[in-house]
Amino acid sequence: MSEIRRGALLSYATILVVNLSGLLLTPFIIRALGNAEYGLYLLIGSLAAYLGVLDFGLNNAVTRYVAQCAAKRDREQEARFLGAALVVNALAAAAIIALGAIFYASIDAWFSDTLDAGQRDQARIMLLLLIANVVLTVSSGMFTAICAGHEQFTFPKAVNLLRYLVRIGLVIAILIAGGGAIALVALDALLALLVLVVNAYYAIRSIGARADLKALNLKLVFSVLTFSTWVFLYAVIGQVQWQGGQFIIGATIGTEAVAIYGVGIMFGGYYAAFSAAITNLFLPRATYMTVADVGPGKYSAEMVRIGRMALLVLLLILGGFALYGQDFILLWAGPTYGASWLVAMIIMLAYTVPLIQTFAHQLLEAKGLIRFKAMVYLVALPLGVLLGYLLLEPFGVPGMAIGMTAGWLAATVTMNIYYQGALGIDIPAFFKEVSRGIVPAFIACMIFGATLNLLSMEGWSGVFVRAAAFAALYLVLMYRFGMNGSERRQVTSTMEQVKAGWSS
Repeated sequence: MSEIRRGALLSYATILVVNLSGLLLTPFIIRALGNAEYGLYLLIGSLAAYLGVLDFGLNNAVTRYVAQCAAKRDREQEARFLGAALVVNALAAAAIIALGAIFYASIDAWFSDTLDAGQRDQARIMLLLLIANVVLTVSSGMFTAICAGHEQFTFPKAVNLLRYLVRIGLVIAILIAGGGAIALVALDALLALLVLVVNAYYAIRSIGARADLKALNLKLVFSVLTFSTWVFLYAVIGQVQWQGGQFIIGATIGTEAVAIYGVGIMFGGYYAAFSAAITNLFLPRATYMTVADVGPGKYSAEMVRIGRMALLVLLLILGGFALYGQDFILLWAGPTYGASWLVAMIIMLAYTVPLIQTFAHQLLEAKGLIRFKAMVYLVALPLGVLLGYLLLEPFGVPGMAIGMTAGWLAATVTMNIYYQGALGIDIPAFFKEVSRGIVPAFIACMIFGATLNLLSMEGWSGVFVRAAAFAALYLVLMYRFGMNGSERRQVTSTMEQVKAGWSS
């Protein structure tokens, strides 16, 4: 089995573990912490998310440059680049600590109207732990990116899966023992340290990664910074879009509204993660294709192939959540979280097209053309944040999501025009080929799924029975009518290899 297939399977296993643990643990965490402390946990987490983007886009830069060196079989150039990357990583760590200190000093000023003195003290402790967590995670990400550049996905993803499995058990133990949000944040920092040590050891010993600091070239450092700064800017804008909503809601309404919005964002994030499990593995492939200068025709064919894989996964989740997600959330989180379903649906719908076009984004990174996309999102998404703020009063928490996605959709339309002009990809043909067979089968599944809602089934059993019936029909119809012959052969081959692996 190829590294990409193993990486995808491990990614899906991780997503299932993370999502199931999130679904099962979140109500437990909410009840153990209470709505107010859980909202505080999410609020401080949203601040930490801003710190997380201060890796300056280094991980993508490392994957891109290492993949270029691997394609040329130039380990000396790779070592010189990694020396420059270490310098950038140190700068990123310093920036994270500096901005974290500003956040720490501003907690009283920002939240004096919505958090009491005890909550602000808790927030400061959690923020310190989260700063450490982010620094460790950013450093660990560089070693994971080295592995990705060599298309070695299995070990880092296996470590990540193990991390989440261990976390589940320890979170349960902490909450049963009476621990609170601070203990949960401390646990994540400790796990981040362990993952850093393991990933660094693997990259150095198994892949042979080394950094040449003696031949450090400031021009190369500047080159890395120039490329990664645009990736960084794009990531910052993404955080402003979603995490900014939590910050604004927390400052204007309160922590309980943050919790409602946060649950909706969590489900939107799960949706994106299922697509990313496949698409994020293809940046090295995009880099190899640009080094070989294969041309627009092959770019388009690969984008259609990857887009169809992503759409097959996404529509299963989107359809099931549209039909049964509201009942699920009301049972899972309680009657006060009904608006979370609408927030999640708005995000999922807006995400779908960009998620099936991730390969185009990776081609932009591989070609060093990410600047234009960052500039487009720099204009569109802050306007979406402003619109969301204006819609908070008339529409409540869902109004923030509506405003955010309006900016996202404007950027998506603009980027499709750019993909056609800069990469030579025939966008109308892309949508036609990606939807071929899949969309008609999806419509049939949705009609069937809607009729299931007419049945008199309530509670957890009703949700699970209807969702299982919908999923079963979806898999059958997509395999029979949605997939093309090549896709069916891939599915059959992968299942046979997995079965052979288990039997051996």
